[in-house]
Amino acid sequence: MSERRRIIMYVQGKCYKCGGFLAVDETQDASVCPFCGKAFIVEKAIRSFNDNAANDIDMTKAPYTYDSDFVVERSVLVRYNGYTKKEVRIPDGISVIGEAAFQGMNNIETVFIPKGVEVISGGAFSGCKNLHTIHISEGVETIDIDAFNGCISLKDIKFPDSILNMEASAFTGCTSLESVNIPKNIELLPWRIFEGCTSLKFISIPKKVKTIEDFAFAECTSLESVNFECMHSDGDTATGIKRIGMNAFKNCTALSGINLPDTLEYIGNQAFRGCSKMKKISIPQSVKAIYPFAFADCSSLEQVTFAGDTELYKGSNPYKYGKNPATFFNCPKLLNVSYSKIQKHYWAFPAYCKSQEPINMENGRCRYCGGEFKGIIEKVCSVCKAHKDY
Repeated sequence: MSERRRIIMYVQGKCYKCGGFLAVDETQDASVCPFCGKAFIVEKAIRSFNDNAANDIDMTKAPYTYDSDFVVERSVLVRYNGYTKKEVRIPDGISVIGEAAFQGMNNIETVFIPKGVEVISGGAFSGCKNLHTIHISEGVETIDIDAFNGCISLKDIKFPDSILNMEASAFTGCTSLESVNIPKNIELLPWRIFEGCTSLKFISIPKKVKTIEDFAFAECTSLESVNFECMHSDGDTATGIKRIGMNAFKNCTALSGINLPDTLEYIGNQAFRGCSKMKKISIPQSVKAIYPFAFADCSSLEQVTFAGDTELYKGSNPYKYGKNPATFFNCPKLLNVSYSKIQKHYWAFPAYCKSQEPINMENGRCRYCGGEFKGIIEKVCSVCKAHKDY
């Protein structure tokens, strides 16, 4: 009963700072706008919406053509009670599909979302295990956290360009999802958004996306191709990916290669770990830093080329990263490395450095990193500080 009461408190509001339409909990004093990120007073946001509606002729005339299965309050669909129906058509006049409105309804197979809907709230369709088709009309702006999480039968989604925000875990565990377009105005692919979508084979990253957050495509084991629509910055700071987060593509075991754009600056911890089909990778000059284990367990990787002086980091937590936080840990075939700072970062390339030991020893250099020795009696490598032991 308490959960139901909490859900039906969501009503329509409007952010008086940016103009975005919101689903707000009228029992709360304040909240944060998902569009502009600024705090607002709930009562004032509701009043702002009502004042706007009073002056909007089209809105006042829009009828609520819903039946008894739809529980609606002030244009917010707070719950659906059609427990036997396979096809659902959201009625006209709805602007917000409320939190958990259809959660766990396994009877639903097809959903039609009409024009006028602006927000699909958190968990709205989560756990709808038989939902295989959803039609989203132009006008939807926000898909909130966990909105379609666990919809294991969902195969294809076509997003309208009106979508501006997609929140964390929105499609996590949609294991049948084969095809999806990312809206062109999205700037952030959030945490775990497509994690575990094991049937997804191709993804195209729009020009405006600047960040792929942690675990965004982790465990997408069928993902074969990633296309970045913006490969070159051309001086436009508003376009091009800047950061690939921690574990973003971890265990994408079908990914045989990826062309990284020259707008990229940071590659996070374990970002491509376990991409066991990847054979070669080129790191653009724009990349400033790569963090621990970024390409660890890429067991087929044979060649890596650095276009610039990218810094590689070991990580500061020995318990988390162990004694050998190599960027290319367990890449046994990686024997071809082109990198201007390879001596300084010798630890990052275990297989390559091991293969160079005989050559280094023959030339009187450090067997580990190839650096020159200093000292007469006790010779010490000028690069890695290792003592000469041969």
